[in-house]
Amino acid sequence: ELLEIMNEECDRLNKLVEDASEMSKLEAGEIELEFRAVPAHELIDAALANCKSSLVARDVRVHVPDGLPAVRADLARGKEVLVQLLENANLYSEKDKPIVVSAESNGNFVLFSVADRGPGIDTMEQGLIFDKFYRGKDQRSVIQGTGMGLPISKAIVEAHGGTITVTSQLNHGSVFTFTLPVARAGVDR
Repeated sequence: ELLEIMNEECDRLNKLVEDASEMSKLEAGEIELEFRAVPAHELIDAALANCKSSLVARDVRVHVPDGLPAVRADLARGKEVLVQLLENANLYSEKDKPIVVSAESNGNFVLFSVADRGPGIDTMEQGLIFDKFYRGKDQRSVIQGTGMGLPISKAIVEAHGGTITVTSQLNHGSVFTFTLPVARAGVDR
């Protein structure tokens, strides 16, 4: 049993080092993004495929209207953001509650959202959850993590020229929303 605990802690520390390294590279602009025009449904489908095994028993609802413009994005990095939000929604909400993923046009941006019916996030903490190593006070001992997933997601979204936000109400869930710029015809291929 002690060996198992040591192994789990080693895995957690390795993940923390990997996340800290990725964050420092993102902050220093050392990660090159491969921008291209990516249809919103392709980004969402890629993230859902990545999370398929963890979401197998979950009611995941997807709302993407027809005719939505493609976004200017690095598919792998955009997928990373959506995967993080989906995994958080899965971890922090009851298994019998749906997760809703949606995309909609918003001027020169496409707005992506992941909504859950979890415990919600205290208003005081909403401004802190995108800070490096921050973990919600009620979740520190309940859910394992490094506190780097949301800061990395924020750095990726900002490197795309977008924003990421959360709206949440205690006992009613959270909606994480991020924007990516619309691909420009003839420029982003």
